[in-house]
Amino acid sequence: MQSQVDLYTGPHKGQRLRFSTISKSCGTLNVNDQNAITALEGELASFRDNMYLHADIEEKFIHPLLSERVPGGADRLNEDHRMMHKQFDELVACFGEIKKKPREELSLEFYLAWNRFISFYLNHIDYEEEHVMPTLWKLCTPDELGDVFKKAMAGQTPKELMENLVMMLPAISLMERAMLLNQGRATMPPEAFQAVLKLAERVLTPEDWASLKAALKL
Repeated sequence: MQSQVDLYTGPHKGQRLRFSTISKSCGTLNVNDQNAITALEGELASFRDNMYLHADIEEKFIHPLLSERVPGGADRLNEDHRMMHKQFDELVACFGEIKKKPREELSLEFYLAWNRFISFYLNHIDYEEEHVMPTLWKLCTPDELGDVFKKAMAGQTPKELMENLVMMLPAISLMERAMLLNQGRATMPPEAFQAVLKLAERVLTPEDWASLKAALKL
């Protein structure tokens, strides 16, 4: 399956890493440290924006193709997205109350609620990876899936693409990083690709960056 177009694995790996990092921040939060509370509030808002963008891209570019090949095939996914929006909005609003009234018991309840949300969302992306993607591989040609991938990339601003790379690159394997950046090298203007390389160097460990450079023959 490695040669097939995979629409889900890279972004989902990034999401899983970010979910777990935020979970750690929630679990270790010092409610007497306003700077830590403000930083976590900003990270929650940023991740919510990214999750909204991810869902919007799927609904614009993946779900129509799925619904065309499997009538009603995207219904569960669209409902999950609706629930994700609702739950994430409620979590962000709840954390705003913690900022106003920083109490240990409220912080603990938020941590538990965040992890319940993680459980819900992990079930959603498991369904996409284990059911939806194999269905698309079976019913669509590689060219059709490649076209979806290109449209999904074009549907993001440069800033959004870079933010997604910040989230994805530390979470994916060396082979996946090399494949992704080689795609970028083949399709991006040289200056844009150089910006991606600088970003990769910034977000990866020195060891991972050295391995990636070797894989890319830089």
